[in-house]
Amino acid sequence: MSAVILAAMVTPAAAADMSTPLSVPTASDWTGFYVGGHLGGGRSIIDWTYDVGGTTADHKGDGVLGGAQLGYNLQSGNWVFGGEADISASGIDGDTDCPNPAFTCSSDTKWLSTVRGRLGYTFDNLLIYGTGGLGIGRFEMSTNNGAGTSGSTTKTDTGWVAGAGVEYAFSPRWSVKAEYMYYDFGSTSYEVDNGLDVNVDSRFHTGKIGVNFKF
Repeated sequence: MSAVILAAMVTPAAAADMSTPLSVPTASDWTGFYVGGHLGGGRSIIDWTYDVGGTTADHKGDGVLGGAQLGYNLQSGNWVFGGEADISASGIDGDTDCPNPAFTCSSDTKWLSTVRGRLGYTFDNLLIYGTGGLGIGRFEMSTNNGAGTSGSTTKTDTGWVAGAGVEYAFSPRWSVKAEYMYYDFGSTSYEVDNGLDVNVDSRFHTGKIGVNFKF
């Protein structure tokens, strides 16, 4: 008798459980404005050529960078379209002996910035994207004779950037990302070493990790 009563109690409860939809995580909605911060590092490739004589002082540099980004995404199906602007304070610098070894030729990247488009494909909470657009940076090229700087020029320059990244939304508002970026600023003229002109071709490889908050 007790078994019959127990069965009668369990059957309605089981039926109720079967009628309740299973809880399935919903796909992330990437549409909206977002703001965030990032930290990373980079390497510079500096091709330095004197106008007179054509001698060179090519060198590489490295250092850390960090800053902030602001952007907007629009999701259509699994595709995500958007734009982003960022700026990074930079500690990327490098140097080498000048053609006259009594002098050191140095490059110092003050900051890097981009304004670019993004195109990605989302697998629910995971977004894989490519990106490219305008690069902006501020650079100082200088020579030093051991007793102090003998000549330097600081300029804000523009070029192009391209890269790729992956971003994961771990909540409806928050996401983390990892991103690689290549910058190419072409050739720019600087005055160093008491009036000598040099052409400097600047390129950069950077890697960053960051976090975004979506409005």
